[in-house]
Amino acid sequence: MKSCTKNIIDRYQKLSYSEKIFADYVLLNKAKVIYMSVAELSNATHIAASTVISATKKLGYSGIREFKISLASEQLNPVDHMLIPTKQSDFNNIFKDVVHSNIYALKETLNTLNPLLIEQAVELLLAADTIHIYGIGTSAILAQEAYDFLFRLCLNCVIYTDPYYQKISIATQKENDVSLIISQSGVNREILFIADQIHSYGHKIIGISNYMGTPFSKYCNVLLAALPNVSNIHDNHFSFRIPILCIIETIYYSLTQAMGDRYKSALDLNQSIINETSLTNTNY
Repeated sequence: MKSCTKNIIDRYQKLSYSEKIFADYVLLNKAKVIYMSVAELSNATHIAASTVISATKKLGYSGIREFKISLASEQLNPVDHMLIPTKQSDFNNIFKDVVHSNIYALKETLNTLNPLLIEQAVELLLAADTIHIYGIGTSAILAQEAYDFLFRLCLNCVIYTDPYYQKISIATQKENDVSLIISQSGVNREILFIADQIHSYGHKIIGISNYMGTPFSKYCNVLLAALPNVSNIHDNHFSFRIPILCIIETIYYSLTQAMGDRYKSALDLNQSIINETSLTNTNY
C-alpha cells in the first residue's frame, strides 16, 4: 500500500493552490498533524476547514480520519537504518548510532545519485555568468558551504539567505545566470516560491536535496538528490546533511577537473593568500 507521503508527492500537482499549502504543512509537520483536528489544521495553515477536507479527498482518502490513520501508520515505520540516539543510550552507543546512520545515508546516496547529473551540473556552473545560491534555515548553512567551495574557485557567485534580497536577486537575474538552490526537505514553501519564480523567468536551476520526487524537484533542470524516498524521520536529523555536503564536495572536485588552467590560477591565488596569513611566515 502506498504511503501517505508518497500519495502527497504523486498527487501534489493536481492540488489547488490552497490544497498545496495544506500538503506542504503536512510534509513538514507529519508527527504533529496526526494529533490535530480539522479546525487546528485550518488555523495553522490559514485555509478553510472545507479545503483541508477536500485536500484529503483529492489525496485519495475518505476524509481527515482515514488520512490521519495513514499518516500515523507511516510514523510507526521509520527507515530502519537511520538510527536516532535516545536519552537512554550511553555515549558509546550514541557514537555508534551516529556513525552507522551517516554511513547508511552515504551508501544510499552512492546507490541513488547518477554521476552524469554531476557532470551536467558542472557544465551549467562553468557556463554561467553569475551563480546565484539560495537556502533557507538549515539549508542556508549548507548553501554557505556551497558558496565557500565555489568562491574559492574564483567563480562569480553570490549567496542569498535573506528573503528580501532573494526576491530582488530573482528579478535581476540575467539570461546566462544559473541558480543553485539547496532544500533539504524539498517541500519548504519559501524555497518552492523561489524556485517557481526563477523557473517562470526561464532561468536554469540546479537543485540539491535529500529526496527525489518532491515538489521542489519539478522546478530543477538538474536535481542532485541523495535519497530515493522521502523519509519519515524528522528533517533536522543531522545525517541528512552529510550526503548534501558530500554532493557539494563532489561538485567542487569535478569543477577542478573541468576548469583546467582556470583552476590552477584559483589554486595559486588561494595558496598565496594562505601563505601571507600563515603563522609560519611570522617571526616568533
